[in-house]
Amino acid sequence: MSADAPGGASVTRPMVVITGASEGIGRAFARRYAAEGRDLLLIARRSELLARLAAELRAAHAIRVETLAQDLTAPDAPDAIDTVLAIVGAHCDLLINNAGIGLSGAFHDLPLKDIERLVATNVGAPTRLMHHVLPGMRARGRGGIINLASLGGFAPGPYQAAYYASRAYMLSLSEAVAAEVSGDGVRITAVAPGPVRTGFHDKMGADSDLYRWLIPSLSPETVALWAVTAHNLGVRVVVPGLLNNILALCLRLMPHRISVLVQGSLFYPRNR
Repeated sequence: MSADAPGGASVTRPMVVITGASEGIGRAFARRYAAEGRDLLLIARRSELLARLAAELRAAHAIRVETLAQDLTAPDAPDAIDTVLAIVGAHCDLLINNAGIGLSGAFHDLPLKDIERLVATNVGAPTRLMHHVLPGMRARGRGGIINLASLGGFAPGPYQAAYYASRAYMLSLSEAVAAEVSGDGVRITAVAPGPVRTGFHDKMGADSDLYRWLIPSLSPETVALWAVTAHNLGVRVVVPGLLNNILALCLRLMPHRISVLVQGSLFYPRNR
């Protein structure tokens, strides 16, 4: 995702590449970086929502905003992103792996195709994109990656088992790779929010679960603010919200035998 001149000088413009950018946290990231004057490549499945957001950001800020309607689980997704960047003479300076889906219900009752789609979206796609952009970032001696994980990544979550496992993977991968590239000028931050006021929980069939009533939801804008601030400071894992930080500490210290029981009661799908 780059073109470099001899000696490592970039001859392309830096862009912030945001997946899942059409709504929720992804849209909040787009608005925040647009306000900073950063050029953007917005990626999501729904082209009409992308076009609407891009028009809004172009009108409000003197920046370049490109869009790409793309299924990130497709094997050629990195090539499609490269093509857009090449057309506008840009490279990926910051990758925000925000796209993700969830599933609620007993693991054995969920359709296998839905579980496989979750793994492809939450694990396969961000892993592939990270692996794709890192060589260029290391060659330029600068760059960054922000990976969306979840508070649920700190402990197993019965009735959201595959989703929680995917977020645990992103936490582990982010921290490990951040250590590997720490001397290369590349920053990697994993963001682990609790519930957020988006349509995410409703889409995964979990909006009536007990945790939605007990744990206050943050706004997408608050999550983006915490994430951007932490990334700028070089923090490798950030949990947005003071209460969520306390919960994260409890999940880290609590024996899994207990935390699994607690989380199972919170996530039991009471609407089924």
